[in-house]
Amino acid sequence: MAIRIQDLYTFHVVARTGAMQDAAQELGVTPGAISQRIRAVEERHGSRLFDRSKHGITLTAAGLALQSDIGSAFSKIEAAHEEHFSTHRDSVRISASATFAHSRLVSSVGRFAQNYPRIRISVETDDRLVDFKSEPIDLAIRHGLGRYPGLRSEWLCAPELILVASPALLEKHGPLTAPADCLHFRLLPDSTGKDWSIWFEAQDVNASDAQYGPQYGNDFLTVKAATESQGLALLNDIYVKDGLASGELVRALETVWPTTFAYYAVALPETFEKPSIRTFVTWLKDDMS
Repeated sequence: MAIRIQDLYTFHVVARTGAMQDAAQELGVTPGAISQRIRAVEERHGSRLFDRSKHGITLTAAGLALQSDIGSAFSKIEAAHEEHFSTHRDSVRISASATFAHSRLVSSVGRFAQNYPRIRISVETDDRLVDFKSEPIDLAIRHGLGRYPGLRSEWLCAPELILVASPALLEKHGPLTAPADCLHFRLLPDSTGKDWSIWFEAQDVNASDAQYGPQYGNDFLTVKAATESQGLALLNDIYVKDGLASGELVRALETVWPTTFAYYAVALPETFEKPSIRTFVTWLKDDMS
């Protein structure tokens, strides 16, 4: 039986994008042509590969099995085509928090652009988790433990956050000797509201009884709140160095930093097969080490 590569590749693109309309735009054909090709694959396969509803399409068990078998092969072909035939490699579209973009990413991207002028980089700042299947984002840089179901993550760096407090707060409530002692204090959330819970998890501390103070949308405001004894703060050293130097803040706890609590490059597994993505992520790892 002859292999209809075009139809199989169409199935792969639909499975990867999660929408026939998106696949039609990528392949430069009409949605009707996409439907015909998918129908042909289903007829030859002998089973339905997608469930269709008013909310869109999802892979059936048979579709998942087929994509699992052919997806990596087509991803390698796509990567080889981009490497050898593209006059300008795809742009790399990145989502990152504003804090990380300001403190680390902008400088790294600037140096990358000088060394790889053929790869275009665009950065969007957002603290939420993007949906890679429905949004035009290739790569997200996230702060956490690197566990993102259905996605692949690459460890980039683990800059230490500093646990700080005002001297007055520690004088009132006593010193800290272990991470669990933080639970006796009010905690000031970072701009994402996630760093404390991830830090406690990395330190094997049950923080279900943690008490949180006001959340400010800017780390500089959190520093101000910490100096006014509103609570403990877990912050990047660049934001607290002035407060530490002046004595308005002190380092509240000396502890070994959990290197798993780090910044990760996160994307769909097949996205990492693209040469431009591999090149950029490799650069970030080396540049931030």
